[in-house]
Amino acid sequence: MGGGLALKSPFGTFVAPNISPDPDDGIGRWSEADFVTALWKGTSPDGRHYFPAFPYTSYQRMALADVRDMFAFIKTLPPVKGRAPDHDVRFPFNVRRLLGGWKFLFLDGEPFKPDPAQSAEWNRGAYLVNGPGHCAECHSPRNMLGGIVDAQRFAGGPDVDGKGWVPNITQKGLGDYSDKDLAYLLSTGSTPTGDSVGGAMTAVIRNTSELSDADREAMAVYLKSLPPVEGPPRPAKN
Repeated sequence: MGGGLALKSPFGTFVAPNISPDPDDGIGRWSEADFVTALWKGTSPDGRHYFPAFPYTSYQRMALADVRDMFAFIKTLPPVKGRAPDHDVRFPFNVRRLLGGWKFLFLDGEPFKPDPAQSAEWNRGAYLVNGPGHCAECHSPRNMLGGIVDAQRFAGGPDVDGKGWVPNITQKGLGDYSDKDLAYLLSTGSTPTGDSVGGAMTAVIRNTSELSDADREAMAVYLKSLPPVEGPPRPAKN
């Protein structure tokens, strides 16, 4: 939790901060309300806008009880000394005041709302995928302002670092994968064809493998229900 991971993007390089309980370099002096405000509103304890490389557009869907539980868990972890390096973001995207306008466009402040027409399992999966899992943040193309293209949500696209391609996880991309295939992938990282996930997804699997079987199955049920959506065209290989 000591931060330092560099996230390269067309706007510059964002660096994950120290979120350990260290009182000087981490979030050890934060209150629970500070933490909730950061996740739901993308705002720091001193009122600054956070860059949306911190996926608060997804975390805003999380239930208050879950956000409080996250904060309580982080407080039990060992503090880590050392501040992460500053972001290296080019002008004018480094002007944080402009993020107020970005939030007006892309942060709606709405919590997750269950669909009464769907099963409890489907709704649990929808919550995990769209809230704490923030799957759309990587598996969706973005517009020129860095906001998710809603019409192609979950349809994959170029990795923001420009070095790879994020797969389409609508039915267009998942194809013949069954619910069980997806749940197994979220547990082990292995695909039905015997391949395995790579890149940043390996870290995701380390986390989804810690979920209960029921939660992974719920995520699979929800993802398999997504209608097929054509993503952006993939460039031809040279």
